[in-house]
Amino acid sequence: MPSINVKASGALIAALISSNCVAAGTTEPLAEGTAFRSVFGDSLERDYGITISGLLDVGLSLNNNSSSKDRESGLTNSPLTGISDEGFELEGLHLFVDKSIKTTEFLRVTPLPGPAPTEASFGFTMETFYGRNAQNSRLYGWDTHWGINSPGDDDADKARRDKQNFLSTPNLAATAYLPYAGGFTLMAGIFGSGIGYEIPANVKVARNPFATHSYAMIAEAGSMAGVMAGTRLIANKDMLLGVEFGVVQGQGNLRDNNDEKSVIGAVRWRTADMNTWIDYEFMLGDSQNDSFKDVQTPKGRITSPDGQFKQFHSLNGWHKFDQNWSMGAEVLYGRQDGDGKPTTIDVITGPGFNGASWWGANAVVTYQIRKDLSFSNRVEHFDDKDGYIQFPASTARGSYNAVTTGFRYDVNKYLVLRPELRYDWFDAREHDRPYGSGDSRNQLTGTVEALFYF
Repeated sequence: MPSINVKASGALIAALISSNCVAAGTTEPLAEGTAFRSVFGDSLERDYGITISGLLDVGLSLNNNSSSKDRESGLTNSPLTGISDEGFELEGLHLFVDKSIKTTEFLRVTPLPGPAPTEASFGFTMETFYGRNAQNSRLYGWDTHWGINSPGDDDADKARRDKQNFLSTPNLAATAYLPYAGGFTLMAGIFGSGIGYEIPANVKVARNPFATHSYAMIAEAGSMAGVMAGTRLIANKDMLLGVEFGVVQGQGNLRDNNDEKSVIGAVRWRTADMNTWIDYEFMLGDSQNDSFKDVQTPKGRITSPDGQFKQFHSLNGWHKFDQNWSMGAEVLYGRQDGDGKPTTIDVITGPGFNGASWWGANAVVTYQIRKDLSFSNRVEHFDDKDGYIQFPASTARGSYNAVTTGFRYDVNKYLVLRPELRYDWFDAREHDRPYGSGDSRNQLTGTVEALFYF
């Protein structure tokens, strides 16, 4: 059984990940960890299984709505995420530190083929990064108000105007494999939820095709704090089946701001050759601020003395047709309950909040031109009829639609380029215009992203 580095926050493009991770190691050293190995040698990795690696993620982007004056401020691509600023953006300078474990269930990603290990294995995972995207990955009670994040931690508009960079540590967890009851894997600490098709962090093994993210990923849970466990139920010549379950503080917080925990879980099915997979993932639990003394906005828009239940469901999958063609797709549904009482207050719409729901579908088709070059197209429809779940990027009520096309070119083992062209349009319920600083219902965006692994 191979060792797996658990460093992707919410990594769910499982077939692509596992096809790289499960394969036998190459004699050529990976780009990841090059800088550390060149200075300190490879004894830490060789003797203790600890890897230290880095990623520099930068981009250049323009859209057809903004003037040169507009581009002096940040978030002018909003509500797009991934690269939200026009012009140059430091998306993130990442540091990963991992001690891999031998396991049959790679939590948040996939069950793995092969015999179950017979010995216990213990490890950890850590990701910290500095840049524009770190603003959205912080957790309340953890890194939200670190000194380096001031003044933007309390003044979002100033952070936008100044294009302020932030520091975040969205993954810091202990991991373990225990060879009992068929073998199961544990994780405890701060980690990405693994809910949804798309991966927040651009770890190389995930092979994300695009620079900008889907609206679905904005709606999904992100990082959280708690514990989770998983096991591989079936592993035979026909299929793999794994299940996962966790108890967490809620979305984006280490300091719980209500009296109830949330639960997350997944069922993951694979064909034995890992060329087809289907995942169902969910998150359930009350999601409200109990008091105005501890409001965790924008993670939670509702304040109420009573529990307000929130649910999220994602069904997603991937299939490899042949050596060139593959396709991934997702359908999702979510709802935030509201009892309509005067004491149930939405920070945007005010007292009497009576609930909101959203749903979406997206699909990605990829043509692998050659080993180092691929071409992808993504289409998406996302219905946020109550203008709730895309907050704070947008409170527009209606349906977002997007078509994205782009290349991924692995220049060498260190450098990946991802140019893309994206067109978005919005079907409004009433008067909302989410693009162009609130004056347009469509947007054409061109982006080039460079990923340097070291």
